[in-house]
Amino acid sequence: MKFDMSVSDNYASYFDDQNGSHIFIDSFDNTKFEMRIGSLDNSKSVGSVIASNDGELNIRLLGLYIKYINTLKLNEV
Repeated sequence: MKFDMSVSDNYASYFDDQNGSHIFIDSFDNTKFEMRIGSLDNSKSVGSVIASNDGELNIRLLGLYIKYINTLKLNEV
């Protein structure tokens, strides 16, 4: 999964082909970014990250997403 969001963006959405998940990211202050995952009709918050530049934001979003995916895999066992 690749995130290419900018801290100046208030909203972004992505689709993970491997997991069939829609990923929604939004921010009201361009510092704290909340990630929601699910379908277009129903999504749930999986956490948020704080970032001050684009590189930091995208690395932290990827880390949060990997943590979410790993949690799903652990729950399958």
